[in-house]
Amino acid sequence: MITAHGAHSIAARRRADHDPIASAQSVDPNRNDARPYAAAGAPDYPTMSEEQPGVARLRPTLLLAAVTTMVLVAAALYAINAVEQRFSLLWCWLPGVFAAGVSAVASYRAARTSGLNPAAARLWRSFVLICVLVGLATLGDARQSVVDPARAALQQHDLPTSICLGIALCALIVALLRMPTDRRGRRERTIRYLLDSLTVGATLAVFTWYFATSAGSPSARWAVTPALGVTAIAMLVAVALIKVALTGLGGLDRGTVRWFAAAALIGAVGGRLFPLLVDVRPGLSGAQILAPVTMTCVAFAADRQVRAGAGAGHAAQRRKPFSVVPYAAVAATDGLLLWVGGQIGPRVFVVAATAAFLTALVAARQIMALRDNACLLGRVDENLRQLHDYQQELTHQATHDVLTGLANRALFEKAAQDAFAGRADGDTLCLALVDLDDFKVVNDRLGHAVGDALLVAVAGRLRGSIRAGDLVARLGGDEFGLVLPGLNGRQAASVLQRIREALDQPVHADGHELLVRASIGLAEMSPGLTPQELMLRADAAMYAAKGSGKGRHAVYDAELDQRQTNGAQIGADLRHAMESGQLSLAYQPVVRLPDGAWVGLEALVRWQHPDRGLLLPDVFIPIAERSGLIVPLGRWILRTALDQYSAWTTEHGPAAPAEISVNVSTRQLREPGFVADIREALAATGVRPECLSIEVTETAVFDNAMIQNVLREIAGIGVRVTIDDFGTGHSSLGLLRTVPTHTLKVDSAELIISTALAQVADVLGLRAVAESVETAHQADALHQLGYRYAQGYYFARPLPPGEVSRILAGGLVPAPC
Repeated sequence: MITAHGAHSIAARRRADHDPIASAQSVDPNRNDARPYAAAGAPDYPTMSEEQPGVARLRPTLLLAAVTTMVLVAAALYAINAVEQRFSLLWCWLPGVFAAGVSAVASYRAARTSGLNPAAARLWRSFVLICVLVGLATLGDARQSVVDPARAALQQHDLPTSICLGIALCALIVALLRMPTDRRGRRERTIRYLLDSLTVGATLAVFTWYFATSAGSPSARWAVTPALGVTAIAMLVAVALIKVALTGLGGLDRGTVRWFAAAALIGAVGGRLFPLLVDVRPGLSGAQILAPVTMTCVAFAADRQVRAGAGAGHAAQRRKPFSVVPYAAVAATDGLLLWVGGQIGPRVFVVAATAAFLTALVAARQIMALRDNACLLGRVDENLRQLHDYQQELTHQATHDVLTGLANRALFEKAAQDAFAGRADGDTLCLALVDLDDFKVVNDRLGHAVGDALLVAVAGRLRGSIRAGDLVARLGGDEFGLVLPGLNGRQAASVLQRIREALDQPVHADGHELLVRASIGLAEMSPGLTPQELMLRADAAMYAAKGSGKGRHAVYDAELDQRQTNGAQIGADLRHAMESGQLSLAYQPVVRLPDGAWVGLEALVRWQHPDRGLLLPDVFIPIAERSGLIVPLGRWILRTALDQYSAWTTEHGPAAPAEISVNVSTRQLREPGFVADIREALAATGVRPECLSIEVTETAVFDNAMIQNVLREIAGIGVRVTIDDFGTGHSSLGLLRTVPTHTLKVDSAELIISTALAQVADVLGLRAVAESVETAHQADALHQLGYRYAQGYYFARPLPPGEVSRILAGGLVPAPC
C-alpha cells in the first residue's frame, strides 16, 4: 500500500538520463555488466602471470629497458673503437645478438595476447622466427668481422649469414601480405597500394644508386646491383606495411605499425647507406649499431601490441584526406635533384628549382582538392552517424519506457523468450511481477505528477536491487517485471526480499514523502513450460500475494496451481449460476438493544452449487472481483434485495424493518453507471431511497477520492451509507468528515475499540452497530457501553426470505440462538 504520511519541501528525484538492459534491462538496463570498469588510462590486457609461464613472465618494462640498454652499449662500443680500438670486435656484435633475443621474447608475448586476431598472432609468431634468424645472422657477421674485417665493413655477408637474412626478410613480407584487409573498394585500394609502393621504391632506388655510384672512397665502393636488390626487398616491405597501415590494420595497433615501419627502414636501407655516409674503420660495421636499433623497434612494437590488447585494429579508423608517403618521396627526390643541379652549375640548378617549384604547386593543388573531398566525405559520415544515432534512439524508444527508462513490455517478453532459448540443460530461470499496492490512491489524492515521480523512484530502487545480468522492466501502469536467469525459486526469493527492503524506505516524490508497499509474484521455470505460461504463473502468484494481505511476495507452487484452477472453474460456474437461478439471498437482521426488535435487514448472497454444495461469499466473491463478474452480480443482488424488501413492506406494512442493507465492492463503486443503477432499481421497485443502505468497507473508502465522490453522490439521492468493519483498517476520523456516513459497523470482539467508537458515534450523531454478537453477556456489555444496535448469531443467523416473512407475519422477535 502507498500512503502519504508527511509533506516535505524537497525536489523530486526525476530521471536525468537512460540506463539499456539494455539493459535491463543494460540492462538494459536494465543491461548490466558485472565486470568493473578499469581505472582511467589503465591498459586492459592480461598480466604476465596470466599470459604464459617461464621466460615470458619478464615484465614489459624490463624487456624494453634491456633492449634500449643494448642500443646504448652498442653505440658506446662503436664510438670508442672508431677513435681507437680498445675492445675486441666480438664485443661490438654481442649487443645486437642480445637485442634479437629480447625482441624474440617480446614477440612471443605479443603472439600470446588473449583474444588476439588470428592473423596478427600469426604475424607475431613469424617475428619470433625473424628475430632468431637476425640473431644468428649477427653472430655470422661477428665471425666474419674477425676473419675478414675489410669485407665486414662493406656489409658483405658470407653465405650462411645471407641465407638467414634472406629467410627473415621473406618471412616478414609473407606475414605482412597475409594480413586481412577491408574488401570494400578492393580494386581502387590495390591500385593505390601499387602507386604508393612504386613511388617509395623508386625514391629508395635512386638514392641508393646515386650515393653508390658517386662514392669517392675506395672502401665505400660496392656493387650497384646488390644495393638495388636490397632496395627492391625494402620496397616489398614498404608495400606490405602500407597495405596493413591503410586498411583495418588486421588486429594491429596503429602505433605498432609505425614501429614496424621504423624497423624496416633502419634494417633494410640504413645498413646500405651507412658505409656511404660514414668512413668506417676496418673491423667496424654499421650493423653493430643498426641491428640493436632495429630489434629495439620490434620490441617496442610488440610491447605496444600487448598494451593495446586484443581490440586493436577493430575500432573505426579516422579517415585521412591523403597519404603523406608519396609526397614525402617526391619531396626527397626534388631535394636530391636540387643537390645534383647545384653541383653541376647555375643553369641546371635553375631548371631543377623550377621543376621542384612546379611539382610543389601541383602537389599543393592536389592536396587542397583532397582536403575538400575529405571535408565532403566527413559531412557525409557525420550525417550517417546522426542517422545511425537517430535509428538507435527510435529503437530505444520502441523498447524502453519513456518515464522510467526501464525496458518496456515488448523488451521484457523478448528477454524472457531469449532466456528460454539460450538456456542449457540444468539452467534455471525465474520471472517475477511486481505490482504497487493502491497506487491509484496517489494519483487520485496527490496528482499524476507525484505518481510519476514515485514510479521513477521505485524504478531506481528496483534497478539497484537486482544483480548484474538481470532485467527489470515497466510493464505498464504500476506493474513491473523481472527476468532472473540462473536462479531457482529459493535464490530468487532473496532478490525479492532485497526489493521489499528497498521499498520499505520512504520515497521522496515531488515534495512528498511516501511509503510504498508492493505485491510480488514469483514463478520458476520447469520442464515443458513456455515463457507465456511462466508469466501467467508469476501473475497468479502476484494476485495470491495481494489476496494474502498485500505488501508481500508469493512463489508459485502446485497448491497455488490447484487454487488457480479451482478459481478459474468457480469463475466459469458463477457466470452460469447467475443465468440458471443457483444464487439466492439470505437476510440477517440488525436489532435494537436491549429488546431485540428488528430495525433492518442485511442482504447476503448464497450459492447452491450443484456439485460443491452451499458456497459462502468468501469463496466466490474474491473470484468475482478479479474476473469482473462482481459488477453484474452486484447489480442482481441490489435488484433482488429491493424487490424482496418492496414485497415485505407491501405485505407487512409498518411491521417490516425500516431498512435493507446491500454490500458493495470497490469494483462496483468504480463503475461509471453504478449510481444510475441504484436510481433505476429504486424507481423500478418503488422503495424509498432512505430505506436503502449501501455498505462499504473502510479500506475501500480510505484515501480514495473517486470513491468518496461516488458515495457523496449516492447520499445526495437519499440513500444511506454504512461503513463496515470500521476500526479494523486505517481508522481515520477524518474519513467521517469527508464521507456522508449514516452508520458505523464495529467488530464487538475488539472491546477497547468498541468502547471508543461508541462514544465517537454518539458525539457525531451516527448510528453504531456492534457486529459479531454471539452471547447474551456480549449483548449486555455492549448495551452498557452505549450501543443501541447490534447484529450477530446471538440474535439470528442469515435467514431465507420465507423464514423472514413468517417471523414478520407473526409479529414476533425470534428467540436468541
